[in-house]
Amino acid sequence: MGFIKKDATAEDFFVSVKERLSQNDFSFIEKAYQVSLQKHEGQKRYSGEPYIIHPLNVAYILNELKQDPSTIAAGLLHDVIEDTDYTDDDMTRDFGKEVTRLVEGVTKISKIKNKSKLTKETITAENVRKMLQATTSDPRIIVIKLADKTHNMRTLKFHKPEKQITIANETLNIYAPMAGRLGIYKLKSELEDLSFQILEPEEYQKLKQQIASKKIERDQFIETTKNIIKQRLNEINLDVQVEGRAKHFYSIHKKMKDKEKTFEQINDIRAVRIITKEVRDCYGVLGIIHSIWTPIPGKFKDYIATPKTNQYQSLHTAVIGQDGRPLEIQIRTLEMNNTAEFGIAAHWAYKEGSASKDKEQTVKWIEKIREWGGQNPNSKEFLDDLSHELHEDEVFVFSPKGDIYNFPKGSTILDYAFRIHTDVGLKAKGAKISGRMIPLRAELKSGEQIEIITDKKNKPSPLWLRIVKTSSAKQKLRQYFRKLQDESEIENSISILSLQKENDEVVSIPEKEITTKKQKVKPKSKEIKASILVAGIKDTLVRLATCCSPLPGNEIVGFVTRGRGVSVHKSSCPTIKNYTESKRIVSVRWDGINNPVPVRIEVKAYDRQGIYLEMVESISKTETNILEAGASSSGEGTLIARFLIEIEHLDQLEEILETIRHINNILYAERVIDK
Repeated sequence: MGFIKKDATAEDFFVSVKERLSQNDFSFIEKAYQVSLQKHEGQKRYSGEPYIIHPLNVAYILNELKQDPSTIAAGLLHDVIEDTDYTDDDMTRDFGKEVTRLVEGVTKISKIKNKSKLTKETITAENVRKMLQATTSDPRIIVIKLADKTHNMRTLKFHKPEKQITIANETLNIYAPMAGRLGIYKLKSELEDLSFQILEPEEYQKLKQQIASKKIERDQFIETTKNIIKQRLNEINLDVQVEGRAKHFYSIHKKMKDKEKTFEQINDIRAVRIITKEVRDCYGVLGIIHSIWTPIPGKFKDYIATPKTNQYQSLHTAVIGQDGRPLEIQIRTLEMNNTAEFGIAAHWAYKEGSASKDKEQTVKWIEKIREWGGQNPNSKEFLDDLSHELHEDEVFVFSPKGDIYNFPKGSTILDYAFRIHTDVGLKAKGAKISGRMIPLRAELKSGEQIEIITDKKNKPSPLWLRIVKTSSAKQKLRQYFRKLQDESEIENSISILSLQKENDEVVSIPEKEITTKKQKVKPKSKEIKASILVAGIKDTLVRLATCCSPLPGNEIVGFVTRGRGVSVHKSSCPTIKNYTESKRIVSVRWDGINNPVPVRIEVKAYDRQGIYLEMVESISKTETNILEAGASSSGEGTLIARFLIEIEHLDQLEEILETIRHINNILYAERVIDK
């Protein structure tokens, strides 16, 4: 657990292959080894060792993952086309089209490397895009890449420190979660520990010592626990395997960090796994375990009835062990255990024309990732979205018809709406769960049955891009706003031409006071950073008029001033409404999500203990930044609270005010415009 594995020798490799495969398959792989050995002759790794050690160990890992002969051969040959004079035609002649296709799929991934003027982030993004594109044609490509990444991580110490950190970050954020998403926990755990050791060496060593110091005590406890379980199950003639389960370093570290616990407070370092022959025996064993020890409420999970998307199945429970401390127990069949260890890749059918359920589901998932990845040119957005999509923790929810949907943990009602259908997402207004109305930003919880409420008049807000968590929902929203922007630019083309023709005349008009029927008001405005297009043109000097203080989301109109840019008003502003025919009036619109605008709100409430804190918490829950806050007594048992907050869109302000109004004893909550 947590230690770097030694390189396998050629003898180790061939012994392990011979145990699994037929003589014909063994000869096929031996031939691939000889070609790789010959073509890489004279080449060295950063460690100074012969290069053949790398493809040999990649193939060894693939054999450990119970891959087929073609995949193992491709592991041995995965660098020869790129790094030697051996061509794809040579490979097709010697090993057939299947192996060549696999090697080309892996080779394509690295062709983007060493391109000048490309950032590391861009290179990483393009590598991943190419890998996903190649993998849709054959999922084995991603397994070869993960094996390749694993051995490279084992020998990372021979690189410069700064490169070690870059590669370890990329592995921890992309490749380790990808292994987990495919259910290959054997590689996921190792990739995480290897990355952890590079990125946080002091924490790694400290945790390593803590685990070692408790090893004897932990081993004795596990051995006693195993004997208790075996004895009880033997009494009812249940034939099972019982083994201790080691938790890898990074998972312990992450749990300590996420839950702010010390090493001594982590419960599932002590764990046991029970492997049965039949699915029905899993539930029988569960009952026996709960009769021996008291189960801990809320710690039972049934992944047999509701498997994870990577086909992981198991029963998880936690009990108070014989020493009065928590003990984690997993119960699964042998087949489930193989899937948990080696991933669904171990069960893919590769023969021509085959279409196993596991393979179809995996290809479908990768195809979905590839599609939105191809439509998103922004490297940072793509990598952020991918990292979230690969997150292992999941929640399961149900539609009114009983269909089950899985989402990454932290996904919202709005993510669910877009999963049902794009139009449902775009028109979503809220949701009902057990008859209760739930807002769109509410997080999904496993087991909920959700009904989406739509409104034909409803329009998506740019703020929704902050609410949704899944990549597919973000992509659908980006497409909607991109289309909206294109249409607006077409509509504004006439205004652009008109503004250009009248530009000289507009500038020559002296700045006068704007007169209404009742009063004369000189326009007041303040320069802002909010992104506003003036007749479809960016980078024009723009000021928000203080007479109405428009917010992103308000319908707006521009008034061209002399020397002070364009003053932006609400369309309903009394100051501007009588000048809609003026040549100084110009079409303006908000351009997507804007830089935050400071807005003051005022809340009056009956004074009671804790009410001010409830106001602050209600604002914070909407992920809004509070710049200033204060409260004072207004007499007669009431108080006035005032907040200066940052708003990106009118919808955000309305959500905050509505949230505050739902607090008990609130008299009013409204925006205050500075005069």
